[in-house]
Amino acid sequence: MQAVIYADLRNGARDQQIHDALTYKHVAEVAQDFKLSPNTIRAASKRIANATVYELSLLGGGGSPMPIGRVAADSFRKAALGAYRSYHGTFRNLELPCWVITDGTQSIEVMELRRIDIGEESL
Repeated sequence: MQAVIYADLRNGARDQQIHDALTYKHVAEVAQDFKLSPNTIRAASKRIANATVYELSLLGGGGSPMPIGRVAADSFRKAALGAYRSYHGTFRNLELPCWVITDGTQSIEVMELRRIDIGEESL
């Protein structure tokens, strides 16, 4: 099973562990376990609760969709940018505008992600 990419989160895996721990423990107990303040525990759980997991694929070149993987983010565009940054070496060579990242309902061109990544456009 492929790991989830946590886009736009500094420590997404830790935040997910905190969120999971809160299902059967109180905030104070989880804070003691992770050696963090209760406010940090609440904020981490809130970040994960607001995130959506997107199953992303790469389309283009006339072939069938190539799976990228699961990306957790609070919006589709942030998820696509997170996948772009995680697999930058692969996406750097896709220069035609026909290449898009999609979740089946939404899509964004790889060229647009490149412009966002270098600061020419904003999210």
